[in-house]
Amino acid sequence: MKIKKLIKKIKPESKSEKKKSFWSSLNPKSYSDLKRVWLTYVLPQWKLLVVSMTFMVAFGALEALSVKMLEPVFNEVFIDKNKEVLYIVALQILGLFAAKGIAYYIQSVSMVRIGTNFTQRLQVDLYDKLIVQDMEFFHRNNSGSLITYFIQDINMIRDAVLNSVTTLVKDTCSVVFLIVLMFVKSFEMAVVMFVLFPIGFYPIIYFGKKIKKIFSSQQLSFSSLYSSLTQSFQGIKIVKSYNMEKSETKKIADNAKAIADIQVKMAKTNNILSPLMEFLGGFAAAATLCYGGYKIVNGTLTTGAFMVFLLAIIAAYKPMKSIASLNMRVQMGVKAIERVFTIMNAEPVIYDKADAKELEVSKGRILIDNIKFDYAPGHEVLHGISMEIKEGETVAIVGAAGSGKSTIINLLLRFYDVKEGRVLIDGQDVRDVRLKSLRNKIAFVSQDVVLFDDTIEKNILMGNPDASAQDAIEAAKNAAADNFITHQKNGYNTVVGERGGNLSGGQKQMISIARAMLKNAPILLLDEATSSLDTKSERMVQEGLEKLMKGRTSIVIAHRLSTIVNADRIYVFDSGNIVESGTHKELLVQNGYYSTLYNMQFKN
Repeated sequence: MKIKKLIKKIKPESKSEKKKSFWSSLNPKSYSDLKRVWLTYVLPQWKLLVVSMTFMVAFGALEALSVKMLEPVFNEVFIDKNKEVLYIVALQILGLFAAKGIAYYIQSVSMVRIGTNFTQRLQVDLYDKLIVQDMEFFHRNNSGSLITYFIQDINMIRDAVLNSVTTLVKDTCSVVFLIVLMFVKSFEMAVVMFVLFPIGFYPIIYFGKKIKKIFSSQQLSFSSLYSSLTQSFQGIKIVKSYNMEKSETKKIADNAKAIADIQVKMAKTNNILSPLMEFLGGFAAAATLCYGGYKIVNGTLTTGAFMVFLLAIIAAYKPMKSIASLNMRVQMGVKAIERVFTIMNAEPVIYDKADAKELEVSKGRILIDNIKFDYAPGHEVLHGISMEIKEGETVAIVGAAGSGKSTIINLLLRFYDVKEGRVLIDGQDVRDVRLKSLRNKIAFVSQDVVLFDDTIEKNILMGNPDASAQDAIEAAKNAAADNFITHQKNGYNTVVGERGGNLSGGQKQMISIARAMLKNAPILLLDEATSSLDTKSERMVQEGLEKLMKGRTSIVIAHRLSTIVNADRIYVFDSGNIVESGTHKELLVQNGYYSTLYNMQFKN
C-alpha cells in the first residue's frame, strides 16, 4: 500500500477547535503521559535542572541589565561628550557580557546533559518494554515503525520537553526583565506594548494545532520508509534474483516524495509565524519610534531612556519569537509522547501469572492434551491435538506445509497460548510456570537461523553465557562446525555479519546447533534443523544430534529420512489433525498418508 493512501488529508479546524488553548486541547491520556515524562525522566535530574534554571534566570536578568547600561552612553557620552563615563561603561559592559557568556554556557551544558540522560533512559525503557512483548505484538507492528519510536519520536519528545524548559525559564525571564525595564523607562509606552503583545498569541495557537496534525502524517511516513528499507535490505537476495531493483527503488522514491511533501507543508505552517512576528516587531518598533520621538521633542523623555526602551524591544524580539514557536514544538512533542507511550503502556498477552512457579523438569515428559489453536479468529490451525512424549523419547512430527507442525513448537515455548486444552511438562501447565524457567529448560534449533552481528564464539555462547570459550569449541566440534570455523581468517573471533551474512546457510545452521548443544537443556526442539545442510554435513551433524538427544526428550520436525527414521514415534499431521502415529516401520506397513509422503520425499 502506498504511503499516500496511509496519510489522511489534514482537515480544516472547526471554530470550536480554534478557540481551544494548548492545555485544553490535551486529553486526559496526553496530560497523563506528559506528566509521566516529567516525573520519570526530567525531575529525577533535579540538581542539574536547578543549576540550569538558575543560570537561565541569571542570563535573563543580565540581558536586561546589558540594555539598561547603555543609557549613560547615550545621555552622557553621545550628548554630554563625557569621555570618563565612556571608559567606565565600556568596562562594565565587558564584564556584563562575560558574565552572560558564562551563564549561557553553564545552562546550555546542563540542559544537554539532562537531554542525553533523558534520551538514553527513555530508549532503554522503551526497548525493555518492547522485548517482553509477545510474538503477536511484533506481527502487528513492523520494524520500521518501532525504529521510528526510538529515533524520531524520542528525539522529538526530548526537544519539546527541554526546549519548553529553556523557553519558559530563560526566554520568558529575558522578556519579563526587559518588559520591567520598559515600564521603568516609560510607563505609557510600556502599557501600549503590553496591550499589543497578546495579539501575537492567536496565530501561535492556531498554527500549533495544524502542526500537530501534520506531524502525525510525517511520523507515519517515516515508519513506512524505514519499513520499506528494512524489508528491502533483508530481502536483498530476492530483490536481485527477481530483478526487482527498479520496483523497490520506485517504492522508496514514492515514500521519500511523500515525506518531502509533508515536510514542505510543515515548513510552510511552521515558518509562517516568522513573518508574522517580524511584522508585529516592526509595528512595535515603528510605534515606539514615533511616540518616543514625540516625547523627546516635547522634553518629557531623555534620549537615553528612549534608546533603552527601543533596544529593550529589539532584545525581546528573539526570546519572544522562541516563546511564539514553543506551542508548535510542544504540540509535536505531545503527539510523539502519545505514540511512544501507546507502546510503553501496552501489556503483553503472554506473561507470568502472579503465582507462577519455576518449572521443575525431572523426567521431561510432555503431554499435549486436546489443544485447539488459531493465529487469527475463525482460522483454527490445530483441531483438538493430543500427543504424549515420554521421558527421553525422540518424537518426530511430519506433514505437509501448513499442517500445524511448527505451531506445536510455538505453543511449547509459549510464544502463544492455546485457545483450548493444555500443554504439560512433567505435569506442570506451561501457563502456570515462569517464562524464563520454561525457556531455560528448552533448547530450540529453527530452520530460520538467526545469528547476531558478532563473533562466532559469542553467537555459540548465547546458548550458555556462563560457559567458557573451550566449552564453545567442544559444542562446535559436536555440531561439525569446528572444521570450517578454524579455517576462517580469525577463527572463532570471526564476525558473522548481520543475520550471519558472511556464512553459508549450512555454516549458520551448524553454529545454531552448537548453540543448542551448549545450552544443555533437558528438552530439545528441532524444527528442520538440518534443512540447510548438504548430505556430508548432515551426516556429521546427525551424529552430534543423536549424541545431544540421548537422555533428552526431543521433538523433531523434519522431512528428511535421516532425521526421523530412528525416532521412537512419528506423528503425521494433516490440516491441523493427527492422522497417523507409530514408528517408521509401522507407518510404512500401514500404507497410509505417511507411506505416501515417504514414497514422494524420502525413498530416493
